[in-house]
Amino acid sequence: MELQKEIIRITSEYFNDHLDYQKLSIASKEYKNLLNGVCGQNMDVENGRNDIDLDNGKALGTFWAALCIDDMIRTRQFIRGINKAIQEKINQQKPLHVLYAGTGPFATLILPFILRYPKEDIKYTLLEINPLSFEILQDVILKLGLKDYNIKLVKEDATKYNIDSENKPDILISETMQNALAKEQQVPIFLNLMNQVNYDSVFIPQKIELSIGLKKEGIPLEENHPKPYEKVRKIFDVSKEEMFPLSTAEKKTNGEILFDKKETIIEGKKLKGFSQLVLMTEIQIYEDEKIGIDESGLTTPIIIKDISDLKDSLSIHTQYKISSHPELEYKIT
Repeated sequence: MELQKEIIRITSEYFNDHLDYQKLSIASKEYKNLLNGVCGQNMDVENGRNDIDLDNGKALGTFWAALCIDDMIRTRQFIRGINKAIQEKINQQKPLHVLYAGTGPFATLILPFILRYPKEDIKYTLLEINPLSFEILQDVILKLGLKDYNIKLVKEDATKYNIDSENKPDILISETMQNALAKEQQVPIFLNLMNQVNYDSVFIPQKIELSIGLKKEGIPLEENHPKPYEKVRKIFDVSKEEMFPLSTAEKKTNGEILFDKKETIIEGKKLKGFSQLVLMTEIQIYEDEKIGIDESGLTTPIIIKDISDLKDSLSIHTQYKISSHPELEYKIT
């Protein structure tokens, strides 16, 4: 099928070990245009722009979810990390079971693999809660000639999804996050799925770290500088090692989940030469496939305080909270 060949051709750039930004940009635009063409729907409408507000975060509107492909490094690193996990696991288990939670309208991160691996080697469970995204996803799978593949489409909230104990996934993928793990459902999705699978199941991403950091004085955020940021302390870690079994959180009567509080003290002399206190995000997709600080929209540092004229020590109290608006809460004294 011509569309399948085009997807394989276009997405081959994501698998290239040499990162060429110009070629990657061209491939990303081609991939996006092809998927929008297959979709055939205008997502830039009120129904497509509306996020879905839930009790433990929001699910992106279809229009916004489709735009995630524009974040080239994010897309490249996730595809490369997923591929490495599949190659490792497929030698141990056939058919391999891959669960993708929060697919958006195109299942962008998994399409290249559905077309590259023999259909009998991998089975897929694709979860999406947004009705419009799910409707488009069904249509895309049909138009790409994938109805004979072992693909199960499920319209359900991944934070409440019950995994069949006789059909546990070997690889679980979810990229439902923003920088600093704010607003979206990444953490509750991780917790729900993690508590239902075997310890040797692979989670993509493997680890998400939030840290308190400092930005050097006199370097604009948009300037390309080798090391404008310095990490002070890791304050939150989403990973199997950190949260399996979950013992670092407490559930409140209103349904909120609070993780351990952390206090970070930065001495006044340490602040010299720095202008801003920032919250930093780093993502390990799988093994050596990572997204470093400020390499993607997912890892753009968030400024939490101007410290250019500060000489006294700082005490930062932080605690991650899962609620209708998940976020890392902080208080600076």
